[in-house]
Parts: sequence; structure tokens; C-alpha cells
Amino acid sequence: MKIIHTADWHLGNVFHGHDRLAEHKHFLEWLLARLGEQQPDVLLLTGDVFDSPHPSAASEALFYDFLVRATRLVAGMQVVIVAGDCDSAARIEAPAEFLKLHDVYVRGVPPSTHEGTPDLTHYLLPLSPRNSHEAACVCFALPYLRPDSYECGLTPEQGLAAVFAQLHKKFRKSDFSALPVMVAAHFYAAGATPDTAPTLANGLTGANEPVDLRVIGSGVSYVALGHLHGAQQVASGSTLTCYAGSPLPMSFDEAGNPCGVQMVEIDSEGSATAERLVYTPVRPFQTIPATGGAATSASEVLEALKQLPKRSKQDAEGADWPYLEIRVEAQGITPDLLSRVTEVTADRAVRLCRMVCVHPDTPATASAADQPLEQRETLSMLNPLQLAQKCFAARYAEEMPQPLTDRLKLAVEAANNE
Repeated sequence: MKIIHTADWHLGNVFHGHDRLAEHKHFLEWLLARLGEQQPDVLLLTGDVFDSPHPSAASEALFYDFLVRATRLVAGMQVVIVAGDCDSAARIEAPAEFLKLHDVYVRGVPPSTHEGTPDLTHYLLPLSPRNSHEAACVCFALPYLRPDSYECGLTPEQGLAAVFAQLHKKFRKSDFSALPVMVAAHFYAAGATPDTAPTLANGLTGANEPVDLRVIGSGVSYVALGHLHGAQQVASGSTLTCYAGSPLPMSFDEAGNPCGVQMVEIDSEGSATAERLVYTPVRPFQTIPATGGAATSASEVLEALKQLPKRSKQDAEGADWPYLEIRVEAQGITPDLLSRVTEVTADRAVRLCRMVCVHPDTPATASAADQPLEQRETLSMLNPLQLAQKCFAARYAEEMPQPLTDRLKLAVEAANNE
């Protein structure tokens, strides 16, 4: 069996105000080309198809257009999709009966048995090679489990362990018990390198709790995981376990992540091997200063911006303009820096995303920031200017600069006069 494993597309993502539909189209075109070259038996998509439980119409159209083109391009290929924590499990599975006619199998919410308990056989999927109708392996296709997916009172790890134990029990009693097993799931595995700045939807309980991989059980050939955006192989005994990673960086912290998909092969004995297919996103990430750290002055920032290439009339869309982040030390920030940055970048071939203030993280700073203002002084005793000065000092470990103080005084006076 040849499998291409991908995950964490986050279709519909808006990055610092910039729509990423064109970037996702570029990735999906690349993926279609790889499917045509590799002719896999199975395409696995392990969660976070969308960036939101309520994706836009454009995002859903892009997704279903891809499925139509992929299944036409590779005749007989089966597609297995599990819902992630960012997806609406019910919404993503709503067209499941129709998609099944095209060999696309979506798993989000299991049907209930007559007793009212989840029918876990829904998660057992026999899969066959493209040139055969005889099953060659079984996939445990498990979506992200919310607390109502398992017995009340269990932790996420205990809940997953209970579900996997039941899946193994049902598998052993099935007609396919002699076949190799692979797992497609969406959770944070203990031992994996977590995202620097994880983007977990809706603050879901348990979404960021590491789970011991032993909950999966033994006798599994390949574990295909989603949730963490950094592609990586996770130590799990003799079982090959991989995160496919996100095809696009979801933050500046992820800009160095390798992007792409995993190509996996499982032989008749259940032995699995994996190879990385590397993808280069169309829009790169850029930081000023490029050497790391932070600029020490406004003039350093503005001079670096002036070195950026100007926009051309021929490239009005700017499909490959980099996302730009500017890092400035606190003492280098002037009251008008943001407006000057915006003005300079207006005709530059970049997408300005954010300006980050970097300040020394000294113990004194930390202790001041950790003390609630209400404990240091009663808010009602402070005028707006004093309150702003105290917030500034707690945040940046220094007094508010005089130009900023003067501007704030004018704003307070204007507000009082009104």
C-alpha cells in the first residue's frame, strides 16, 4: 500500500489580515501534481482541514474542488479524512454519504448504537490497493476526541486509551484481523516537539495536553498524526509515527518549519517506510532585522525598509510578496514609528503583518508585570495619564518617553473638553 499523508491545511486562514486563499490554491495544485506522479492507493488527511468550525464558502469550494480533481486524477485512490480540533466534526461529515460514492471517507461524529453509545466500528476502515477490491490494511480513522466522545470523568489520555482499546477489540473480531493496521488521528503526542506558538481552536480542553503514544496499542504499522504543525517523526517503539505538518506556516515562529507531505509504504508483512515530499510555499516570511534579534532604533528600521524592492505594476496581486515582521527594541520605538513604517511599506513588495516590541526580560520587569495594578494602587485614584504611564512602565520596564507623554496629555485634554 502506498499512502500520502498530509494534515493541518487550515483552509480559510487569515494571516494578520491577509487572506491566504491563493497560497492554499498553490499548495493544492502542488499536491495534485504529486498525486499524479506517485499514484498512491490512499490519501490521508489527519485533521484541521479548515481553520474554523464555520469555514467560508470559498474555503469549502476549494476543498471539494480538490477532492473531485484528486479522485479523477488517480483512479481507485481512497481518501480518508478525520476531523481536527479546528473543524466542526458534524459539518465536515455532513456530505459523507455522497463523498463515499467517490471513495472519500470522512470521520467526524460516530453514529449511535441502539443503546445510545458511539458505534466505534464507524472508525474501522478496510482499505485496498487501487488495482484491487481486496482489502490490504485496516485504518483506525479517529477524529479529534472532545470530552463528550468518551466516558465522563476521564482525562483526554484515558479517553483515547479507552477508545483505542475498544477499536482493537472490534478489529480482532472482524473479518480483517489478519491485515496490517494504520492509525489516522489528531492529538498532541508526548515526546513530539510542540509548536512554538500553538494555534488551538476555541481553547478546547485537552487540545494541548500531551498523550502517551502507548494508548494506541501494539501491532500498528503506521501512525499518521495531525495537530502539531512541525513535520516530525515521533519515537514510538517499533511503530513508525509521523506528523505530516502544516503545508503553510501558521505563525512567524513556524516560518522555519519544513513544509510538505509524507509518502508512506506498507508492505504485506506490515512493515512501513516513509519519505518526505518537500513543498515550498509561494509566499515566504521575512523579518527585519534579518540577522535575528531586534532593531535598536527607528532609523535602523526605516533604512532597512527602504532597501526592500518596490511593487511593480505587472505584479499588482503580489502573490509571492513575503509576509513582513519588524522587531524593535523598546527604547528604539518612537510615537510615530508605526505610521512611518506603514507609509514606507505602502509601495514595497511585502505584506506588512506586525511590529513586535522587544524589551529586556529582567526579574524586576517580571515582578512588576505580575502584580495586578489594583494591588499597587486603587484605579479610582489615578487619572488616565498616570494609569497609562504605569501600564507602560510595567510593560517595558522604563518610563514613558516624553513625546508619547505629551501626545497622551493632548488626547486626555481633548477628551475632557468634549
